[in-house]
Amino acid sequence: MSVSEKKVATYVFSLLFVVISCSLLNSFSIDKHFAADGVNYFCNILECSAVVHWGWSRLFAHYLTQWPLLIAVKAGVANMATLSKFFSAGIYFPYVLSFALCIYALRKESKTLLCFPLMSMVAINLQSDYLLACEHQVMVTMSWPILFLLLRRKRLTWRDGLLLWTSVLLFSRLYETAVAPAVIFIFLCVMRLRTFRHKQEAILSGISLVLSIAVVVISVFFIVDPTSAANKASFVTAIPCSLTNFGALAAGCFCLLFTGGVVLRKRVVIVSAALPLLIYVLFRTFVNYHLSANVSGASRSLSLTLLPVLLLCAIMVWYFKSELDNTSILIFTAFIVFMTAINIYDSNDWRKFAAQVKQIVETQRGYVSIEDTVLNKNSFGNNWTNTELGLVWSAPCVRAILLNPSGIFWQPFDPRNKLVLKQYLKYDACFKTTDKSISTCN
Repeated sequence: MSVSEKKVATYVFSLLFVVISCSLLNSFSIDKHFAADGVNYFCNILECSAVVHWGWSRLFAHYLTQWPLLIAVKAGVANMATLSKFFSAGIYFPYVLSFALCIYALRKESKTLLCFPLMSMVAINLQSDYLLACEHQVMVTMSWPILFLLLRRKRLTWRDGLLLWTSVLLFSRLYETAVAPAVIFIFLCVMRLRTFRHKQEAILSGISLVLSIAVVVISVFFIVDPTSAANKASFVTAIPCSLTNFGALAAGCFCLLFTGGVVLRKRVVIVSAALPLLIYVLFRTFVNYHLSANVSGASRSLSLTLLPVLLLCAIMVWYFKSELDNTSILIFTAFIVFMTAINIYDSNDWRKFAAQVKQIVETQRGYVSIEDTVLNKNSFGNNWTNTELGLVWSAPCVRAILLNPSGIFWQPFDPRNKLVLKQYLKYDACFKTTDKSISTCN
């Protein structure tokens, strides 16, 4: 690939990254980053003025995504809508960081491999975007710069090595499913040590090997002895549940066929990669299919099943020095645009759910049981987040508090015994309390 072709490829893939970003920004604009763990992380940062420390093995994912919100809180920002934007900026940050590092890692080399991070974003991240604030999203995005640095055909520079060490060190505490990519990284480190018999390479790749082994050890330890046994059980059941995520299945099949066509240099195979997408469209046309919060949440298991496959596909394309021609670029562009368009369309389900929550907290007064509302057993919400969502979307004055279903396994707090976010919210006088620090509505 000539220098001009490399520039064109970088330009095309950068534009496709912008397309995916538009889908993410759409989700941020409707507060989809508050789904599931998101609103709990948001409320905890506001309440404690500190990064959430949920799980030692995931702490670096929290650092990477929560620093803008923490800075805003420390600076005294009190408007909920503004704070939400800082929170979404933090969630988006790893995407920008990862893609920029990928471009750097592939400098003076073929940019064909840039298609794979984009594949993972639409096939894994967007398919589990009811968990936009979840740590697995960070792990998926940050795996690609490490892979591309290890695939450099020339010896690593000291700058490459320092970047690689930092990336693997961060990777060690993002999410437990990092064990699968880490095994691949170990193999690549060993291959570099055997290929480049040079002192500098031995130091850089050798330390990277040790760090990758540490990733495996940390991940395995917290898989065997997790912070939450309930979360471990739910992840195991999530693997078969993710098979009902038909968008992810269609995207995964496309990725495999597309990679096969590129490696084999068979245009007919590349074109046939669009077939799973066509089947998916027909399925959605004749079946009333919606991606529920439960299935989207279960699709975090794609970080263990699909991500390693995509990493290996990228290695195959690199090994055979395969390039994308005009046809493959056109097909790939159509794939990215199609998957992001579907994601934007499906976000209407969350938009309607959010509108229903806001209507309840705006029109009712006092404690409201979720069972007595249209939200009861809504498939686009989570049964333990209703109270926090209601509070955040009530700002600045809380006149109704939505109660989570009775008998659920866990909820952040009981609003009948404790009121939170006192620095950011005022409460109606109907919520009687002796706490003098709580401001009441006019």
